[in-house]
Amino acid sequence: MAVDAPVGHARTFTYGIPASFTVHPGQLVWVPFGAQVVQGVVVELSSAEPDFPTRDILQTVEPAPLLNREHLQLGQWLSRYYLSPLFAALSLMLPPGFESRVRTTVFPGEGKLPDGETLREEASEALQTLDSRGRMTQSDFVKLLGRRGARDLNRLVERGAVRREASIPRPSVAPKYQAYLIPSQPVGPEPVEGLPNLTARQQALLEVVRQPPQHLPLPEANREFSARTVETLWQKGLVAMKWLRISGGPPPIRPVGEPGGPGRLTLTPEQGHALAEITAALDASAGAGPAAPPLSDRTFLLHGVTGSGKTEVYLRAIDHAIRQGRRALFLVPEIALTPQTLERVDAWFSGRVALLHSKQTPRQKFDQWWDIRGGSFDVVVGPRSALFAPVDNLGLIVIDEEHEWTYKQEETAPLYHARTAAFELARTTGAVVVLGSATPSVESYYHASRGRLRKLELPHRVAGVSTQLTGGDRSIGEARDGEASDGYETESPPSLAKVEVCDMRRELREGNRHIFSRALTAGLRECLASGNQAILFLNRRGSSSIVQCRDCGHVAACRRCTMSLTYHSGPARLLCHQCNYSRRSLTECPECRGRRIRQLGLGTERVVSEVSDLFPGVSVDRLDSDAARSAGSAEEAVARLASGETQVLVGTQMVAKGLDIPNVALVGVVLADIGLHVPDFRSGERVFSLLCQVAGRAGRGNTPGRVFVQTYDPENYAVHAGSNQDYDEMYRKEIEIRQRFGYPPFNQLAHIVYQNADADAAQRQTAAIADELKRRAAAEGRSDIDVTGPAPGLPPRLRGRHRWRLLLRGRNLADFLSSTDFPVGCTLDIDPAHVT
Repeated sequence: MAVDAPVGHARTFTYGIPASFTVHPGQLVWVPFGAQVVQGVVVELSSAEPDFPTRDILQTVEPAPLLNREHLQLGQWLSRYYLSPLFAALSLMLPPGFESRVRTTVFPGEGKLPDGETLREEASEALQTLDSRGRMTQSDFVKLLGRRGARDLNRLVERGAVRREASIPRPSVAPKYQAYLIPSQPVGPEPVEGLPNLTARQQALLEVVRQPPQHLPLPEANREFSARTVETLWQKGLVAMKWLRISGGPPPIRPVGEPGGPGRLTLTPEQGHALAEITAALDASAGAGPAAPPLSDRTFLLHGVTGSGKTEVYLRAIDHAIRQGRRALFLVPEIALTPQTLERVDAWFSGRVALLHSKQTPRQKFDQWWDIRGGSFDVVVGPRSALFAPVDNLGLIVIDEEHEWTYKQEETAPLYHARTAAFELARTTGAVVVLGSATPSVESYYHASRGRLRKLELPHRVAGVSTQLTGGDRSIGEARDGEASDGYETESPPSLAKVEVCDMRRELREGNRHIFSRALTAGLRECLASGNQAILFLNRRGSSSIVQCRDCGHVAACRRCTMSLTYHSGPARLLCHQCNYSRRSLTECPECRGRRIRQLGLGTERVVSEVSDLFPGVSVDRLDSDAARSAGSAEEAVARLASGETQVLVGTQMVAKGLDIPNVALVGVVLADIGLHVPDFRSGERVFSLLCQVAGRAGRGNTPGRVFVQTYDPENYAVHAGSNQDYDEMYRKEIEIRQRFGYPPFNQLAHIVYQNADADAAQRQTAAIADELKRRAAAEGRSDIDVTGPAPGLPPRLRGRHRWRLLLRGRNLADFLSSTDFPVGCTLDIDPAHVT
């Protein structure tokens, strides 16, 4: 049994099964755990009698198992690899709303403390408060007890001074059921008119119930024929009643661009070759399950420049899997990209596409989960959490933009990477995995170069959308790969956008103090005058990143984090981008009382303001995490751009991914240097990827694209390679640096961060952890393991807690760290996406 309690990773507990019910692996149950009642997932059944006493399961949460064999195996692997509690790993695959905790209430007891035993002042006051109120939640009572609240509560319960009761809650979201009328007997050939003693209305109702699909919603029957008519037929035994679960149905699809679908595009030879390789792997693995060919033979890296038609290959591969009777997962890196992907996938598989993401309501997520489990959908689209959807007979996993760090969970355990977890899921199910990117991660490209993944190249952009078929209907696979089908008109493939690097140092020397270079300003003017659209990219939100007093130099900083506050206009406020602390904008310096406050640095809000000032009357929109907070706002911003309503879109990395708007002829990178010199070995790779991705938004239609990259460091290899969209140049430089310093893919990393409200205690505890790990590595002869640190975290203080960190390099780090007991306040991240 995996229990919902703070226990060691992969640890399970043994429970007895009462004779009154049966349980199965994958079932969610309530179990006693110490003085608590918690949820547990049945992992395994054993007929052997344990040689130690056990406690019994209390009751089931759901009558049937919620997890299948493959998901149980995946959860156990996640727990072992990422060193997280097993229940936390398995809960990723539970239906939304089922995970809950027992509500515990305390009451005044009838017992008394033994003579001579005294209570602390806080405990005495807490008991008086409980007596006056009559009942309290356990958490509120523990707070009144003070620092040793949990220990004092247990003592009071043992003495009988306090009584404790637990109530098992119902799931926060429960299935909705509706009553249907169905025929009480199999429908035969006899007509309804031949049945005796029926009025015309009763005959009409019975006729409707007997017609396919032979079930009629009870509210509809009452409304159309009256409740009395329904009751009469039920009493005569002519109809029966059946309760069926109902859901919200498929997610609504809002078009965000030109429609697509089967048979609209002709594959290039490179696309045809890639599709043939993937479909051959699907054929070889069909029906094989875990006995499928080795994972390296059915895992692909589809490396294609922006606009090379990767999505068309994905969709045809998904179609092939569905024709085999299998199902598919389509992962995207951002929630903002999900509606666009959903619209394109639904054009192929109308009504058979499910959507899962965190911004859905609990009811929407719940209904989608159960409908997926029930087999109502062939394709599931969503960000990283969609990987754990209850898809049976999985045939294909597509991970688009596989290089994106958003596929890594960084908030709560297990800190998994969707790409790594997808490999393990494919290993147990026999599925095929396709990783796609114009700028693959260095690790993925390295493994593909060594044959651990199968590399497929799409080196050229594809031609624009062709006309629809004019001849007879033709199935997707009928045209020979690389040849046009009858009725197609093809266009010459568009070239990559022309890139111009703007040296902002030179702009300053020549007197230009504006945030836009002269070349970008002129390009924007020309683009807008010709009726085209533009995207301006700056990977920093807000208006100004620093607010400073000119008199004393004081910089406004967060009270809980060692981070400067960012100025946001409309309404004017200062915001911490780490912990979301907010305050009013400064009008007076808190140090010297001076009033000469200035805003320094750039953000997307200021770029919007500058564009509006330069080009009055131009429609400017913004797309960043601030502008996309409400549900659907990012989708609406993309729709406005696609319709032509927005002439200039300003945004952060959200505008760099997946947008395919033919009328966008210009992209401006306002400052390419952001993120370039942070102390993270992946910083150069990330800047390169962002530059390539955002440059790829330009020139996808008939108008040649232009890209302006503004930088203060034009000689930097990441900026130079990104401006030229030269992946090979970036890869050669990165792989050389990583081999020299032992970074992935040549070693594995583990990032350990310890947090404490006391700065000295945080440093001492982290140093003690480092000493213990170094001692163990030496004792075990693990010369391949290097422990770096302790060093202050970045930021050194977050939400009022001081942070110190360690970085481990080596092989099989999960095995090495699995026997280490880390203190409370310690976060362990295997294969971190960031090392700050």
